[in-house]
Amino acid sequence: MAKQLENSVESDMDALEQDVPRLASEAIYSAYLRALQVSEQGVLRTDDGNLVRVSPDGVKTIVARAKPRRRVQVGEVISVRKVKERSAAGGA
Repeated sequence: MAKQLENSVESDMDALEQDVPRLASEAIYSAYLRALQVSEQGVLRTDDGNLVRVSPDGVKTIVARAKPRRRVQVGEVISVRKVKERSAAGGA
């Protein structure tokens, strides 16, 4: 009985985990739409390697060429430094 319950819980968890990418995508898109609604200046995003300002009425203006901060090769392992908690919580 315990084994069957464990399998049931595991399959339920697997089903829920399958929904995570879709739910995350929907949440990001929803936040983007809300930002467009409340911002008079628009929202910055990247499109085709360009930094683009999208105004609430849908007009897109290229602001600058988006440059990657670091060029990496496929399969390259990089180490990321840990940010001090005080700096992250305290803002810029």
